[in-house]
Amino acid sequence: MARRIACRIKVGGILIAQSPIHVGGHGGNPQIDLALAVNGEGQYYIPGTSLAGAFSSWIEKDRQANSVWGYQQPKDADGHASFIIVEDALIQGVNTEIRDGVGINRELATASVKAKYDRAILPRGCKIPLNMTLDIPLKSEEEATDYKNTFSSLIKSLEYGEIRLGAAKTRGLGKVKLSNLNVRQVNLNERDGILKALRDNYEIVTKDFLETYSISAQNQKCKLTFEIYWQPQSPLMVKAEGNGIAVDILPLVSAIENSLTFVLPGSSIKGALRFQAERIIRTVCPSIVKASSNFMEQIELPLVDELFGTRAKANNSTHKGIGSLFIDDCYANVPITPSAWEDIQAATDEKNLRDALNNANLQNIQQAFHVAVDRWTGGAADGMLYSNLDLMKISWKPISLILDITHLTKDNFSPISLLLLCLRDFVDGRIPLGYGTNRGMGSIRVNKITINGDNLPDKLTKFTHVTLLNGSLTDLDSELLKYLNNTWTTWINKNKVVNS
Repeated sequence: MARRIACRIKVGGILIAQSPIHVGGHGGNPQIDLALAVNGEGQYYIPGTSLAGAFSSWIEKDRQANSVWGYQQPKDADGHASFIIVEDALIQGVNTEIRDGVGINRELATASVKAKYDRAILPRGCKIPLNMTLDIPLKSEEEATDYKNTFSSLIKSLEYGEIRLGAAKTRGLGKVKLSNLNVRQVNLNERDGILKALRDNYEIVTKDFLETYSISAQNQKCKLTFEIYWQPQSPLMVKAEGNGIAVDILPLVSAIENSLTFVLPGSSIKGALRFQAERIIRTVCPSIVKASSNFMEQIELPLVDELFGTRAKANNSTHKGIGSLFIDDCYANVPITPSAWEDIQAATDEKNLRDALNNANLQNIQQAFHVAVDRWTGGAADGMLYSNLDLMKISWKPISLILDITHLTKDNFSPISLLLLCLRDFVDGRIPLGYGTNRGMGSIRVNKITINGDNLPDKLTKFTHVTLLNGSLTDLDSELLKYLNNTWTTWINKNKVVNS
């Protein structure tokens, strides 16, 4: 039996990528481990299922989520199909990028052997067409209003840039923001409305719809946003996948609109912070660590898993999955034209390289030479000379961290204490970033940290609009510090007893 629909609402707009995006699929480049999804014509696209999954997950706590998105009970015939239809989004006119990834040996904190992989990404700034339809079933006025509130909540969250798409969402990818919004509506409970729908003659109601219907309280995310203003104290870079000709190791660059710039991927920053968090937990509660003979397995630790998430396992249906800490890519304030970067990559000798760097306004960058050591003689190994570009005196944008407190265990703020300890060590210079951190590279200095909170619980309201000069956490409110310190101490004592 057909469903009786009272009203149909169509939403159109453009999702603009605020960070690179990876939505995987089959049929892409076979030389790339994690390829992008392509349709039957070989065009990059984001399936409607991926969009709908991200959207429904965002509003899953809303009391109308099941009713709007549909559900099915496994043991009976109860349930219904979704009232929201999300179309596939075709991506046009983009040049994809390749990002390297590597597995980490959890015992040695070094790159694991034979654990390198490639990930294709859509660049920041790419445009994703959004087309959604909401059917309002013929129910009571109150239920119809609830459906529209849920839909309005989703649209506003997209406008605020709060929803991420695809893979690696906590590692800098998937951030989008809705623009060019267009909301149209037609009444299907009368003959004229049905005729208008058949002619695609919908009434534009964008402004009225967003002003009339509100964000549900369940969907108002409780979060802390950290902006870390910093500068490098030594050469700092992340290695690119390919090598140059005159220079062996090139820094990773990524697209921003029509130019390129150097980038620290969110995955690199997250890996550095996670390792320090693991070190802290293993120090204060050494008995909590479960030994594993498989170096590829992540060390599962409480608080660390809540903050950074756990890798999915085929034989474990209870894994915690995605973490509560989202770390964006960090970009340099150095625009480089694509042609200038191609000249740097194609330079055949030191003079050509120097000219290409100067033409790209990269006078502060120089070629640095290194040599591998012969472990037997202690001298330079034959044929092992290599070089990289030292990024000197480069200005970077702030590092952005977002902690989704609603994702934490209820009323357990111990992960916040652990994150602050990691930030303390970051400020103190104990957490270098990027490539070659054991060889004098990657050291940083923090100039300032700003903290802002949204919809915070009473115990955390002192986090709202905080500025920490030189990143000093001792400048936080004394009562807040006392509370978080007590929370941390209580957690340590509890876990020492449990695991003793």
